[in-house]
Amino acid sequence: MTLHQLELLVSIADRGSVSSTADFFGLTQPTVTHQIQLLEKELGVNLVQRKSRGMDLTEAGRLVISDALPIIQMVRAIPVRIQQLNKVVEGSVTLGLSPVSPVSTYHFPPIYHEFHRRYPKVQVSVVEEGSRELVSLLHNNEVDLAIMSLPVLGSRVDIAPLWREDLVIIGNSQPSNKVSCRLQDFKNHPWILFRSGFGLTRTVKALCQSAGFDPKPAAEASTLGAVIGFVASGLGVSIVPREAALEHQQAGRVHIIPVEPP
Repeated sequence: MTLHQLELLVSIADRGSVSSTADFFGLTQPTVTHQIQLLEKELGVNLVQRKSRGMDLTEAGRLVISDALPIIQMVRAIPVRIQQLNKVVEGSVTLGLSPVSPVSTYHFPPIYHEFHRRYPKVQVSVVEEGSRELVSLLHNNEVDLAIMSLPVLGSRVDIAPLWREDLVIIGNSQPSNKVSCRLQDFKNHPWILFRSGFGLTRTVKALCQSAGFDPKPAAEASTLGAVIGFVASGLGVSIVPREAALEHQQAGRVHIIPVEPP
């Protein structure tokens, strides 16, 4: 059974005769008849009823055509799909990122590199805002996609978790009296917090409250760099993603303070 035989059978059903089918495909009538006979021999049934003028399908012929049509349509669609694949994709995408997360520095560059390789004509713009602002921008169609820390509260957006980030406490010096601390030990420390509207702000406050205290803010900031700067100057401690803290610890700006449980 070949696709060509099935196409010939469909054409006979549509045009009502072998002669019309032969003309359409540029074949001789005996060639078309032979191909149908080969198909009938393989299936062991008559597919058409030959009349003095034209042909009609048998019940088996109608069944074969019913099953063959979707196959023929899918095969015919392949060249169109390949052409669409080869079309150059152009346009612009606006991506919202949280300046609190190390997404911009660590996760986003390799993703964008591969995206740009595949779609060099697509321009990507980045907007950095807190979670609350990013949700508002999504609702207003000012950004197409946003990557932010969970939880995202009070929003009507589709959410798909991408990865987990470990959080760590940072200070400008290592504690000298303990190998490991508890979060409760920082109850009376001044804290450097991100301003309201960031998902990490809610997370830090929830962690502290679960340890039995509310963090006392010495300063608030809206960027990871500013928080690191305040901590490095000795104004207080903070909780940030580990990946971001490691870079600044290696540069001697801050220290990651071991905490149990992590």
